[in-house]
Parts: sequence; structure tokens; C-alpha cells
Amino acid sequence: MFKFTGCTNWRGKGVVTPLTGRAVRRMAVLVIILSLWVYPLSGVSADSGWDAALDEIHNLYTEYTGLQASLKSDLQRNQELRKQNNASLAAVNKQLQATNAAQLAKLKSALEAVQKKHAPLLNQYTALSKQITAARKASNLKSATVLELKRNKLKAAATAARAEVKKATSALAEAKALTAAKNKPAKDALAPITLLKKQIAAQNKLFSAAQSERTEADKRYKAAVQAGDATQAAAAMKLSYNRMKEIRTMAGQLYGWEQQISTALRAAELKLPK
Repeated sequence: MFKFTGCTNWRGKGVVTPLTGRAVRRMAVLVIILSLWVYPLSGVSADSGWDAALDEIHNLYTEYTGLQASLKSDLQRNQELRKQNNASLAAVNKQLQATNAAQLAKLKSALEAVQKKHAPLLNQYTALSKQITAARKASNLKSATVLELKRNKLKAAATAARAEVKKATSALAEAKALTAAKNKPAKDALAPITLLKKQIAAQNKLFSAAQSERTEADKRYKAAVQAGDATQAAAAMKLSYNRMKEIRTMAGQLYGWEQQISTALRAAELKLPK
């Protein structure tokens, strides 16, 4: 809401010295109060409620700016850890995908080659079997017999082809099972991350809602100051302050979950296949 980057103070013989942070804050409050006092002096009655509102602004200002600085620091901390975790998770997943990758690719290619090689024969054998069944249903025994002779001529080759395809399929399945077993310890370590990310996503919705309310309160505060309405300015400032406290609490929860993700990632890294 407030931001003063610096000021100077003249002390004897034209020497310029920087003001302390405390002095800057005092001057900021003074400027705000003076801006509010302009309106009562120009005709608006300054009652006790208006004076009390000025006191509220004065008393809350230091806490407000302190909380504002702390929240900014917390959000920066969260962002850095989240970015680090996302990079680590991507690296772990990439390494898991690389486990036995060359062997799996080779076995997959071998299976596809065998399937392609024997596809015409096996398709023909299957088609003849269907035709035989249809001929028998139609009581066309002559046709069924001829078709059966053709199929039986291919039977030995079809049986061998199926055995070769089955062998290649089994080899790939076994390699996949072995790869899954190697990756299981690391994947088990990563398992809690899914739930943690769901919790973070749900919390972020609440965080965004509180942030929007705070932004609206800040707008109302600025408008009230411009209008010289100390009562409305104090109310808006308090609302913004309370929302900031809620946001900081949520930021702390988010950071805690990101820390748990970081712990899970470190455990997974230690359990990656060598």
C-alpha cells in the first residue's frame, strides 16, 4: 500500500544526510494524516469518530508495512522452492524414463518386426478358419473340406510364426516388468507428491481469493484517502491488513508442503536405479 524509497534531511551548513527507516515511516504516516486533514479544515466537521479513525491508521501503519515486507519475503521464498522442486521432479522423471530405455526400445522394435513379418500368414490362416466355420454352418461340406486342406497346409508355419511372436512379446513384457521393479523404490518415494500438489492447488484458490479481497481493500483505502474519508480509509486498511495476515498464514502452509515435496524428491533421488 505504501512505499517510500528515500528522503534527505538538512542539518547545519547545508550537509545532507539520509533519513532512517523509522523516520521515513513516520513521515509517511504524517503525509497520510495531513492529506486526510485537508478535508475537515475545508468545511467537514471533524468529530470524535473521524479522529479515532486517524489514530487507527497511525497505530496500524508500522505493523502494516512490516507485515507487507514479511509477506513479500515469504512469497519470494515459496516461489524459489517451488521452482527448484519442479526442476528436480522433471529431472527424476526423466531419469526414471531412461531406465532400460535402450533395451526396451530394441525389444519393442524386434516385436514390431516379427509381427509385421508374420502378419500376412497369420491373417490368411485366421481368414481360412472363419471361412471353414461359415461353410460348415451352411452345410457346404465340400467347400469346408477344401478350405480346411488349405488351412492345414499352413498350420505348421502359422504355429511357428505365433510362437515367434509370443516369444518376442514375452521378452518385451519381462523387460518392462524388470524396469518397473527397478523404478518402484523411487516411484514409491514420489507417491506423496501427488496428494501434496492437490493440497497446494486447493490452497492456491483460497490464496487467490484472499489476495483479490486485499487488492480491493487497497483500492478502497486509496479512494478514501483521496476523498478525505478517514473512517473508510481506516476500515479499508484494517481489512487489507487482516487479509495479509491470512495470506501469510496460507503462504506458510504452502511452504510447508513444498518442503515435504522437496524431502520426497531427495528420497527418490537416492533410490533411482544405478
